[in-house]
Amino acid sequence: MNLPLQLASGALTTVRDVAPIAVVLIVFQIAVVGRPPANFRRVLVGLGHLILGLTLFRMGLEISIIPIGKDMAAQLAGTVANRSDGFFRGILPLCAFAAMLGFTATLIEPSLIAIADRVRNLSGGALNPWHLRLMVAAGLAGGLLLGTLRVLYGIPLELLILGLILVIAPLALTGPRQVVPLALDSGGVATSVVVVPLVAAFGLTIAETLPGRDPVKDGFGLIVLALLMPALTILVYSHIGARLTRRRIVDQEPAGERPKGK
Repeated sequence: MNLPLQLASGALTTVRDVAPIAVVLIVFQIAVVGRPPANFRRVLVGLGHLILGLTLFRMGLEISIIPIGKDMAAQLAGTVANRSDGFFRGILPLCAFAAMLGFTATLIEPSLIAIADRVRNLSGGALNPWHLRLMVAAGLAGGLLLGTLRVLYGIPLELLILGLILVIAPLALTGPRQVVPLALDSGGVATSVVVVPLVAAFGLTIAETLPGRDPVKDGFGLIVLALLMPALTILVYSHIGARLTRRRIVDQEPAGERPKGK
């Protein structure tokens, strides 16, 4: 298929995907609010930009990033399948690639970038958007690494999910109240138009390449780990930050005013 036909097909797909939310917004704007939105022409121009941007973005992923990622995953997984000379020459490169793929893909996730900027505005600049993106990216890298090890060693997915929940739950119950909701939502924000296609393609590729693996059973399940791990990293980061803050406050208090035992 040539480029103009690909562009037209991609635009139609994007319009079909965007249409439901556009219809919902229009219906509620007219039926409930009772008037057209302010700056209606600007809204239409923005909608056109959205459709064009998503179309080009998805085409770029499908033409370049996803094929390259799949080829690299297939080569590294093939190395694991064909080698019997130890961890460092076989499994380690594949695990390193999985972690770096998850980390870098998360950093360019548009939804995460938008939310991070929004959080900075809502917090009055107290929360650095770059720090938030790094924490989420580190968590997703860990989730993809964990999912890769699951495929390699046949670890039950349910066991990993249960283990993560048992770690996340007490951290959420004892974490700073203003951070916990953001931490629990961070994985969902990060798994969007960039991360999900890449992670799904990666998981299916290594499951198809490794002998004895079922693409349906072993290839899927990475995304749920990518959803959970960012919450863990942000919660751990918030606990460390809260403890350091408390220690700094105690250190700044005059010696006579400190509670005994401090």
